[in-house]
Amino acid sequence: MGKVALTKVTDVSPFRKVAMGTWKTAKDPSVYGYVEIDMTEVDKALPGYCEKHGVKITPAHLVGRAISRCMQARPEINGMIRGSRIFLRKHVALFYQVNIPGSGEDKVKKATLSGAVIHEAENLSTSEIAKKLKEKASNIRTGKDAEMKKNMDVFKILPWWFVRFYLDIASFLMYGLNLNLSFLGIPKDPFGSVMITNIGSLGIDVAWAPLCPYTRVPLLLTVGATGDKVVAIDGKAEVRRILPISITFDHRLIDGIHASHMAAEFKKCFAEPEKYLLND
Repeated sequence: MGKVALTKVTDVSPFRKVAMGTWKTAKDPSVYGYVEIDMTEVDKALPGYCEKHGVKITPAHLVGRAISRCMQARPEINGMIRGSRIFLRKHVALFYQVNIPGSGEDKVKKATLSGAVIHEAENLSTSEIAKKLKEKASNIRTGKDAEMKKNMDVFKILPWWFVRFYLDIASFLMYGLNLNLSFLGIPKDPFGSVMITNIGSLGIDVAWAPLCPYTRVPLLLTVGATGDKVVAIDGKAEVRRILPISITFDHRLIDGIHASHMAAEFKKCFAEPEKYLLND
């Protein structure tokens, strides 16, 4: 109980070994990508889907469902690195950034970011992801998430100079040794397979997030604000609503082939949403 389900990978390509030998940590092998998603078909199907399930669906929910499908199709990218070895996960866990508003006169200054993890996302529909995230985010914002509150209380008493050491030590114990640190207020697998940040809700179009070494997460998706853009469709200029997604990944685990397959899978999901994203 409390351990992350992982399987050691023993059969790896020569390139993967070279990549492991080149980069020791996720501080330096960052690769950045960008994809634009045509939302035309989603816009047609989404209102009826939201009404049917009684839940508001945002682009971030759709991206979570799409990346879950990608990781099902390419399970070799659903993993983490321990030392110089790759370990694959048995399930997809989505980490969503959650904005916690401040209080009092300095609401902006006191606002902070936290995160909510949706486990076994490959088994969830888009509506289920949305409902689970809404519940988790509400609990975090209102202080009802006991584990998160306990963890935040630990940071309140730590001196600034010790925070980096605390994070590195906790990461080593939790992911390096696969120990249960719930007694410290750190939940099981608190960062998941992939991080998703919805910057579009803040009015930001495009931004790339940095890899965070202590999380051991090799893939970050930044969901920008949708907007109209002139694109070429069958040789003709048309105005389409476009969703920009910025991607950061760890080159030790994910390479260009994986990235191209992810982009193709993403576009397929959004081109046929009723088949792949809104099919429940």
